[in-house]
Parts: sequence; C-alpha cells; structure tokens
Amino acid sequence: MAAEETTSGKRQSRRSPEDPGRRRDPVRTRRAILTAAAAEFGTHGFDGARVVRIAKAAGVSHQLITYYFGGKRGLYEALSEQWLETTMPLTLALPYAEAVQRYVHMAHEDPDWARTLAREEFGARPPAEDDRAAELFKTVEGLRARQARGEFRSDLDVGAVSLAFFAASIAPVVLPWIAREFTQQDPASQEFTEHYAEQVSRMISALAEAAFGESAADGESRETESESVPEPGA
Repeated sequence: MAAEETTSGKRQSRRSPEDPGRRRDPVRTRRAILTAAAAEFGTHGFDGARVVRIAKAAGVSHQLITYYFGGKRGLYEALSEQWLETTMPLTLALPYAEAVQRYVHMAHEDPDWARTLAREEFGARPPAEDDRAAELFKTVEGLRARQARGEFRSDLDVGAVSLAFFAASIAPVVLPWIAREFTQQDPASQEFTEHYAEQVSRMISALAEAAFGESAADGESRETESESVPEPGA
C-alpha cells in the first residue's frame, strides 16, 4: 500500500496498480484464471505449463495468480479439487451406468481436464495426489457396496471395473484418432457423444444382466438334471 499527500497536507493510502484488491469481481477473476489454467495444463501438462501464459490468457497479472493460488502447483490443486467436487458425487448419487454416461458428456463438454490427466508424467507424483486418491478410493468402495447388492457380478474386480469405465469415459477425448477409426464417426461431434455414452451405459448394465442370466441358466440346468435322474426303484 502506498501513500500520498493531499492538498490539505494529510496523507492518505493509495493502492498499488498491482494490488489484487482493485479487482471488483474476485469470483469472476478466479474463474477466468482457472479456465485459462485448465487449457494450459490440457495442452502442455503440469511440467510444461507456464504461469505467464495462463496470466496472459486470463487477462490478469502474474502477481494476481500468486495472490489467489500461490503459483502453478496451487492452480493445479484447485483444478483437481474442482474436478473432484463436480464428478465424484455423481458416482454415489446416480446408478453407475448413468454416472459414467454423464462422465462421457462431461469429458466432451470440458475436455481440458481429461487431456491434463493424459499428460501427467508416468511415475511422477502429481500435485494433489493424496486428495484425489482418497476420493477415488471412495468411489471404489461405493462400487463394492453396489456389487454386494447385486449390481455387478461377484466375480468382477470393482477396481478393474472402475478403471475400465473411467478410461472409457475419456477415451474419445484423449484418443480421438483411434476413436474415429474404430467407430467411423467424428468423436468431437454431439451425435457421437450421445451414441457412445448410451453404448457405454448399456455395457455397464450388461454386467448385472449377465449375472441374472447366468443365475437363471444355472437354475434351468439344475432342474433339467433333476428331471433326468431316475427316482429310486423306477
């Protein structure tokens, strides 16, 4: 805070041009910074991202990013928290097939986070890993409870199921060329997204249907066997 002398001889405070307090809408400013950061991380990954480019894209000063987030790591952690708060509750609140269907749409609508995940350095510990790991563990435990209620076949590993369908939800974004070749459709189109999301949802539903079908088949098999066994003395 600087000070200057008025005509009356009294000194009054004067805000520095870089003072973050001059921003009249901090919510909008933070949102602009996070949007720019998501695009930067999605394009360059955490290691390749540059705060100066984020500041330029958001139309703010480098100092303002430091003021709000402390730097690049703080930005990444804030985006991780935002992603977790948006996506993880869906797994608990919705049927799993419907939740993953929604994840497909979310990745299509906001692809930067999926691209950021795909650019994380192999073997390196990403920022906010502990918080993210704790939330992902909750989703696996939630799926395990669903499995106990009969939503999934008992011979399936719910961790493997979680990984497979999480990967499926972001595949069109992180593997667009392969998605296009496999489906012969444009993975960036709304038509593809709607069709693909519905198909992934059907695959998940089939896991429970297969369990029911197997049970029915086993029951019919046992009835057939009992009918074919002659009664004593027959």
